[in-house]
Amino acid sequence: MRTICYACIYDMPFRSLIHSNLPCSFHIDTLYFDYERRIFLPFVQKERHMASTSDLSPAERQRFIMNWLAEKPNISVSDIVRRFSVSEVTARHDLISLESEGKLRRVRGGAVSLSRSNAISYPEERINVQVEAKEAIAATAATLVDDGDVLVIDIGTTGFYFAKALMDKREITIITGDLAIANYASFNLPNASVVLLGGSVRKGHLYLAGALTLDCMSKLHADKAFVSADGFHPDHGFTVEHDFSAMIKHMYLTNSNQGYMMVDQGKFNKTSFYQSAQIDDLDGIIVDGDDEGIMTAAIESSRSHPKLYIAK
Repeated sequence: MRTICYACIYDMPFRSLIHSNLPCSFHIDTLYFDYERRIFLPFVQKERHMASTSDLSPAERQRFIMNWLAEKPNISVSDIVRRFSVSEVTARHDLISLESEGKLRRVRGGAVSLSRSNAISYPEERINVQVEAKEAIAATAATLVDDGDVLVIDIGTTGFYFAKALMDKREITIITGDLAIANYASFNLPNASVVLLGGSVRKGHLYLAGALTLDCMSKLHADKAFVSADGFHPDHGFTVEHDFSAMIKHMYLTNSNQGYMMVDQGKFNKTSFYQSAQIDDLDGIIVDGDDEGIMTAAIESSRSHPKLYIAK
């Protein structure tokens, strides 16, 4: 991009910027769009016609940060330090201040935009069912994830809440066939890589299905798989409504070093059509409670005795 003088372009419309012959060159590197003032401006540098970025007031610097986040889903503390020539302490203080105003969400090492959150989500009648139980299960499941893990996250709202609980994890990889999870992670988890399985979109739903999905997963291997179920019965194991769902969940577990089931106790003693897993297929089971001891008794009578995690 041609370098131009800050004074020459200030408040000029974009059409003028690209068509006029501007004579000045004072090492202004890039332009950005100021959403509040609806004009194009350069990222400020230590040159003529303007003060050094280190001389900006906190309010001015934070306005630049928010404009930056309007163009990208996340920003790091090191980005702020380099751009504005401030200390890490100052950069973090700016993010804390902006978060307190409800303008962004801080994550480890930086912040993510609230306005560029997931555009693909579940219908309210699904995402708002058993929210507290799912959030508790998700938070407990997240404690089992280590930095650097390759994870398989099952389709569905429980998996979605689990993805949201991974905000502080670093250098993780998420494999999923769920469009909402993939979309959320790509915009809101700056320290995560996302692998979206291929396949056909199941009509009326937000996940990929079919032979291509199974083929894609058959070529991948993960450290940990986190799956869910529509029901659990001691005599029938974990069950789901659709045959494909049973097949892909089984493959998730088979192609992972460790397998975890996430299920709320409202699904205990319920049976759907297809079995997706048995207790002995799992390394751990994460529940929101076991008031009647159904899961505890089933684990005690199993061969492998997977660990039971009760979310608080």
